Amino acid sequence: MSTFLSLYNEIEYKIKQISVRYNEQKEENEELKKTVNLLTQQIDELTKRTEELDEKLKLVTITKTILKKEDKKDIKKKINDLVREIDDCIGLLNSE
Repeated sequence: MSTFLSLYNEIEYKIKQISVRYNEQKEENEELKKTVNLLTQQIDELTKRTEELDEKLKLVTITKTILKKEDKKDIKKKINDLVREIDDCIGLLNSE
């Protein structure tokens, strides 16, 4: 009878160990699922951002191709003309 009781106690102990380990693994699994979800969201956000940056790069490339040196000179001249006009306006305001 004592052998039976000893065997019973041993089995009961092992079942408790298995139960504890199961609960630990279950908790770890939940944490890992949360981590996977978070990383998946980050991947989605980064993928979207990459696509946006690719589009911007295409636009910049197209713009640079369109703007030739002559166009750049014209733009610089217009900016300089505007700056001169602003300076003249400031001068008029200061003289009053």
